[in-house]
Amino acid sequence: MKLTNFCPGWIVSIVTAHTAMDFLTASSSLTSIASKYSRGLSEYYELIHPGVIESVAEDKLRTLAEIEAAENAVVILNAYIYRVYKFYPDNRPRKMTGLFTSEFKGSKTPIPEHKELTRTFKAFIFSIRSNVYNYAPPGWSIIEEPEVGWLGELVAEPSSIFDSF
Repeated sequence: MKLTNFCPGWIVSIVTAHTAMDFLTASSSLTSIASKYSRGLSEYYELIHPGVIESVAEDKLRTLAEIEAAENAVVILNAYIYRVYKFYPDNRPRKMTGLFTSEFKGSKTPIPEHKELTRTFKAFIFSIRSNVYNYAPPGWSIIEEPEVGWLGELVAEPSSIFDSF
C-alpha cells in the first residue's frame, strides 16, 4: 500500500542516520544496510536507490570522523534521529497523526538533495556542540516510540548479506 509518491524528507534523514548508526553497531556492510532501508521504504513510497541512502550515510559518518566523534558517534546519530522524529526544523513538536493527516503520508516533492541532507546533519552537530539542542534521553530508541509503526519495524529488522543482492 503506497501512501503517496515520494518519501518525506524527515524519514529520509532518519533512515540515512540509522544506516550510519547500524553500520557502527552491527556487523553488516553499509551497502546491505542501505539496501534493507531502500527495500523497506519502497513498500510505501517511490524507490530510493540504495546508493543514495548509502552515500548520505557515508557523508554523515565522514562528518562524524572530521569532528573526531569516536565513541560518541552513535550517541550523536541517535540524538539526530530523536530531534528529526520529535521536531520540525522550526522546533515545533512533530505530531505523527492528526485528525485528517499522517506524517507518514507521502510527499509531492522528491527527496531532498544529497547536499541538503548532509547540510542539515552538519547544522545539527554544530547546534548540539553549542548546547542549542539536547541529546536524546538516555536509552531512547525510535523503535520504542508508540506511533512509529512500520518505520520502527524496518529499523528493528536486522540486515543481512542478502539485502545487497
